[in-house]
Amino acid sequence: MNTSIKTLLATSAACFSLSVLAADPTTTLPSDPGGALTSQEARDLKTQNKADYKAHKKVAEANKDLEIADCKTAGLEAKDERDCKYDAKQNAKAVKQDAKEVYKDNKAAIKERAQ
Repeated sequence: MNTSIKTLLATSAACFSLSVLAADPTTTLPSDPGGALTSQEARDLKTQNKADYKAHKKVAEANKDLEIADCKTAGLEAKDERDCKYDAKQNAKAVKQDAKEVYKDNKAAIKERAQ
């Protein structure tokens, strides 16, 4: 029974990881041949940009939780477990920072194109 639960959890974690990898944090603005944006288009792009940013933050949090759970169930020594958890938190922090940079860059590009 225990083995089947572990296998099920490992399989679901692997599937989730693959779906997370498909979500690319380096989302860029869609290319428009028109150049300048109307007010409504700019507002729509800003809304989409913010939604992408929030989604990437939530994905980073979910990955962090998965990595911490892996650390807890890996049967590591106390120090190794703490190090593993710390690494998971630092990775999540870095991914969130990258998402924030992309968000700011896209926001500036939208503002520039709207004027």
